[in-house]
Amino acid sequence: MPHLLRASCVALLAPALLPAQHAMFTATRDSVSVMATVITTRTAPALAGQPRSEVLVTQPMLMLRGARRRGAVQFATMLNAERWTMPDGEPVAGIWGEGFVDRRHPHTIVHEVMLTGERRLNRLRVSIAGGKGIVPFGTDDPMVRPMSKYPANHHFSQILERVQLVGAIRLGSRLAVEAATFNGDEPAGPSSAPVWRRFGDSRSARLSLWPIPTLEVQGSSAFVRSPEFGSGEGLDQQKSSASVRWTPARTVVRYAFVEWARTEERYRKREIIGYGTVLAELLARHRWLTFAGRLERTSRPEEERLLDPFRTSRPPTDLTIKGVTRWRIATLHAGVQLPQKGRVHGTLFAEVAHAHSTPLLRPILLDPKDIIGASAAWQASVGLRLGVGAMSARVGRYGAAASGVMTDARLTMPHDHTGRH
Repeated sequence: MPHLLRASCVALLAPALLPAQHAMFTATRDSVSVMATVITTRTAPALAGQPRSEVLVTQPMLMLRGARRRGAVQFATMLNAERWTMPDGEPVAGIWGEGFVDRRHPHTIVHEVMLTGERRLNRLRVSIAGGKGIVPFGTDDPMVRPMSKYPANHHFSQILERVQLVGAIRLGSRLAVEAATFNGDEPAGPSSAPVWRRFGDSRSARLSLWPIPTLEVQGSSAFVRSPEFGSGEGLDQQKSSASVRWTPARTVVRYAFVEWARTEERYRKREIIGYGTVLAELLARHRWLTFAGRLERTSRPEEERLLDPFRTSRPPTDLTIKGVTRWRIATLHAGVQLPQKGRVHGTLFAEVAHAHSTPLLRPILLDPKDIIGASAAWQASVGLRLGVGAMSARVGRYGAAASGVMTDARLTMPHDHTGRH
């Protein structure tokens, strides 16, 4: 807790520490929003060749956003109730992380609580942010992207729920640089606290460019100390990411996105094994209808499973893995906005995904098809996304790094609402 207080104090004092020469941007209104998705998913096969159906409430979130002193001080809070609504995770073929396999793990109750101090100096914006949140590495949390189901590369392309101190500089509307120091340990569970003594053992940096207002290009890297072992004695990770995001304003296609990422596990700076991912997303909109697609190729480690075949030991019992599997996943999405009632809005949607697994290492010690019952699986989902208030279009960028350009346009998807305009 002292580390979080120290980081928050620095963020609060930032406006006083940075020389004031010009007025700040006019702050947006404070906002409170709530959202959740009721979703039914059928996976075939799910286990031992048999299908399985589940009904869950996913991504139940309470968000608070606001600013004071004409934007000089900003705050962002996001609370997550997945600990109670999906304690055993959400079925997602190919996904892994935090002790879950082929199921997305519940995120921590305090998903984000960040405080930012910002100054504008002519065309230059400078900010310092502190708290627990999304590290400046890689791409947006999938929660604010077109699909309801998370991609398999979630742990390769984002670093979430870390106590951090973030500095950002933005030059005009074309360039932003961010750097952060944070604790490397991943949460052991939805209610676990960070290992406070490890604050500052990891670091990241991200460069974002906007050649034109509708096009965003980012490149980032991160060093994460022993994410799997809270004691700090596990393998380190060296992570790289690059992506392109395009959001044209007046075409049927409203969003196109491509990302590449690589994670290398290292021991004393020597690479032991590496995992790669490539992903592309596309979203089209016509009036209140949305259509989206995603293609993904991601390799993941295979660890020894517990009596529950969808769980692994957390933390791992040792530094070994049982194999590496490449997943190819194709997902299609269709959604329709419901008429808005006051501040309450909703979207009905359906998603279907086909996932295929291929073992990459020989000899094969663990092949997912021996557990699932096949090397390929189908997942079909139908859901209702409900929200109160305006949802955030982007997450994970604080202060000067928040672009405010056309790549921040809200997209009509299960996670957002813009009205039938």
